Amino acid sequence: MSDPIKKVVVLGATGNVGKPISTALAEAGFTVTAASRTPGKKFPDETNIISAVIEDYSSLSALTALFTGQDAVVEAIPPNALHLQSTIVEACVAAGTVKHIITPDFAGDTFNEHISELPLYVPKVEAQKVLEEKLKGTKVNWSAIITGGWYDWAIPLGYYWINPRTNTLVVYGSGDQRNSMCRVSTAAQAVCDVFRQPDKYANRPVYVADHTVSMNQLIPILEEVKPGWEIQRVDLDEFLATAKRMWDEDSKEGVEVRLLTPAYNMLGTYGIFEEHNRYNADFERLIEPGSGYQKTLEDLKEELRTLVA
Repeated sequence: MSDPIKKVVVLGATGNVGKPISTALAEAGFTVTAASRTPGKKFPDETNIISAVIEDYSSLSALTALFTGQDAVVEAIPPNALHLQSTIVEACVAAGTVKHIITPDFAGDTFNEHISELPLYVPKVEAQKVLEEKLKGTKVNWSAIITGGWYDWAIPLGYYWINPRTNTLVVYGSGDQRNSMCRVSTAAQAVCDVFRQPDKYANRPVYVADHTVSMNQLIPILEEVKPGWEIQRVDLDEFLATAKRMWDEDSKEGVEVRLLTPAYNMLGTYGIFEEHNRYNADFERLIEPGSGYQKTLEDLKEELRTLVA
């Protein structure tokens, strides 16, 4: 059994992924250093979270200094920063104290054999290859947390196929494809769970989700909690063709930050609703047993009352 993890650095700690993770770790009793590339962003003093600014994640010496004395690192960094994976992992090893890395996944199943067909996932797949190669022969372990979509964050913002801002429900294809989805707090809880039992979760993907449902299952629930939705139906083949064309156009125009571009969102959505679960959007069978991650449809109904209000 490895020594307990007490001190954790979160990279990208002020972002949509990093902020809830940093807060959850601090509340769970870990000593958290929240690292950000943006000067002036920090957590309130009462959170007891240590703020650190690392403006250049390509600096091996700066990252090594940051990681020295730390037990673990969480990579809550965006896709456009994943080309820095080699330096980040090298710094973890050079620090000499880091025992565990949580990789920058927190979305669809990057361990699925077909996932690279969707180009938005390629940077994460490549980053995982770099990490495993760099960690060969070391005592540093890793875990990848697979969550599906963060529905409680996305629905109120209108990013989901359930859009309370326009009162529309989008049905892709038949609407029968089930997909696993996760709350932000559940993803943050999973990070804490991994660090409490690092040996249990070492060197493998960790699947967590609150619900696995289809759109056709959700429609009657949504009509019950808030009647009057407009249902829009989308042909999946046409949707994919448009997404690919837009992705190629972005490539020709030199778009570097693709996160939340229309093409990025569309390809991710296609991966969720592809009719034969080719990309493992329905990973209910793989969700960690006995951890309390899976909730009931009644629980989901109560959550939706608030999310679509």
